Amino acid sequence: MLRREIDLNPCLDDNFLIGFLRARKFHCQLAFNLLKKYYMAPVTYPSMFKNFTPRSCVNAINSNLHYFLPYRNSDGCAILLSKFGQWNPRTLSCDELLKFNIMCNEMALKNPVTQICGIITIADMKDFSWSHLLQIQISDVRCFVSTLQDCLPMRHKTTHIINHSSIFSMLFTLIKPLLTEKIRNRIYFHDTVHSLHKHISPEILPESLGGKLSNQPNQDFYISLLNSEESFIARQNYGYLSRRHLSK
Repeated sequence: MLRREIDLNPCLDDNFLIGFLRARKFHCQLAFNLLKKYYMAPVTYPSMFKNFTPRSCVNAINSNLHYFLPYRNSDGCAILLSKFGQWNPRTLSCDELLKFNIMCNEMALKNPVTQICGIITIADMKDFSWSHLLQIQISDVRCFVSTLQDCLPMRHKTTHIINHSSIFSMLFTLIKPLLTEKIRNRIYFHDTVHSLHKHISPEILPESLGGKLSNQPNQDFYISLLNSEESFIARQNYGYLSRRHLSK
């Protein structure tokens, strides 16, 4: 099936391919369709995937806005904390912010446990303001949603949005039509941390979310990400041949 796809040079490593099978419950045709979308993403969104390596995202890493928490949820899900409200548009562009979020998710998916159990996202929108909203292009949002929702071999378990404001509600009005019904039904809005704790134990959350852990970012995750530089470089050797033409 893979070898018959015109102009596609895929990675044939078993550990890589099984992630797509797991994401589609071992339905081969659906897994193949997902793999094609994965390789089409850099063709469709070349600016997002240009220099798609951790060391090209050091500025985003130093901003400490996206990282996986050190402990998993009770159901085995990995938990991504995204502090969108703490984003400083003067030091980090919107596409850098979203690109790094995609990279963090892809890094987490290298773990078989995460492939099987899935990912929970916590979006902390505290201090999200007009200065943030005005820097966001709908094209960046469309790329971000399409890549996470349709192109990565990930199981989206739930998304929890906390500390949201009316300004974020405006942004969500733009995002919502891009989401599948399945994803929309897995989004929870929380007015208090106590509401969040009904889904995720405070034992594994940072103090900023009413938890028991330090607010310091998970440096072990960043170190692991930077140590995966070569695998992200190798990723760029695969894909549709038309992508290589675009990069020249």
